[in-house]
Amino acid sequence: MKGVKGIATTVIALIVVLAVVAGAGAYLLVTGTPSSSGTSHGGSGDNKPPENDNQPGSSLPTSGPYYHQIYSATSSNGIDWTVDNTLLFNHASVPGAVYFENKLYVYFVNASDLEAGEKLSVGISEDRGETFTTYDLQISGSNSPYPVDPNPIVDDDKIRLTYLGNFNQGETTNKIVTAHSTDGINFTEDGVIFTGAEIYDPDLFYDDVSGEWVLLLNTGGLTKATASSSTATFTEDPSFSWSQGSISSTHKIGNTYYTYYFGMGVSVAEYSNGSLTNVASSILDFPGLNADPTVAIFGENDYEMFFKTQST
Repeated sequence: MKGVKGIATTVIALIVVLAVVAGAGAYLLVTGTPSSSGTSHGGSGDNKPPENDNQPGSSLPTSGPYYHQIYSATSSNGIDWTVDNTLLFNHASVPGAVYFENKLYVYFVNASDLEAGEKLSVGISEDRGETFTTYDLQISGSNSPYPVDPNPIVDDDKIRLTYLGNFNQGETTNKIVTAHSTDGINFTEDGVIFTGAEIYDPDLFYDDVSGEWVLLLNTGGLTKATASSSTATFTEDPSFSWSQGSISSTHKIGNTYYTYYFGMGVSVAEYSNGSLTNVASSILDFPGLNADPTVAIFGENDYEMFFKTQST
C-alpha cells in the first residue's frame, strides 16, 4: 500500500506505539538494578484512584494487585493523619515500610508486569518519599518460591523482612518466613518461624515491656504467637483473641505500641499486656481505600503511613 493511504497508516501506527510506550513506562523493573530514575512525589493532587490503563483486548487479571495502588499519609501523633493525594506506586499491593539508615524503604507486591507475574519489589527513597527508585527483591533460600505480604522492621542493624513464603503453591500449610538484609534488596532467609493452614500478612515486632517477640497474623481476625528471638519458632497464644479487623502493622510511637489494622477502613488499637484495645476507627478518609496500613517512623512526632487503594 502506497501514497496517502500508506502515510496515514504510518502516522496511526506511530501514535499507537507512542501511546503504548507512555502507558507502560511507569515501571520497568530490572533485577538487581534501578527500574527508573525515580517516581516523582508531586503529581496532580487528584485524590481519585487511577482508572485502569488497560488496552482493549489485552489479557488482564480479573482482580488482585494489578488493580491496587499505594498512597501515603502523615501524622505527628500516630492517630490523626493527613492524606497525600499523590499516587506513589501503581499496580502495587500490600505495602510494608521502614526507615533505615536515612533511607525510606517501601516493600510491595508488584503486579505491573503481566508477563513476568507478581513479585516482591522495593521502592527506595533518599528524600523521604519525594522520589523512589524501584528494585526487584532477591531472596536466597528454599522457603520463598512465591513471597508475598512483606513486613519490614529494623532488627540488629539490618532490615528484617517477614513474609508469606509459599503463596499459591498448592500446599496445605502456609509458611511464614523471615530473612535479613544490609542493603534492603538482597535478602538471606533465616528460616520458617510459623506455619498454619490459613495464615497471611505477618506483623512482627519486639515488645520491650514483656521482653518477647510478637507475631500477629491475618486469619480473618488476628492470631498472636510469641518467641524469644526474631528467628525462633513462634508459639501460638491460645488466650489471645481479636475479631475487629485483620492485616495489621504494629509500631512503637512514643511509649505506646500502636497496631494499625484493616477494619472499618484503617483503624488503630493499642497493644499492651499481650492484648489489643481499640483506640480509633476509620482514621483515614480516601476514595477507594482498601487498607493494608504500614508506618515509617522518621523520628519523634514524624510518621508516614502507606496504604493501598483499589480501582475498578
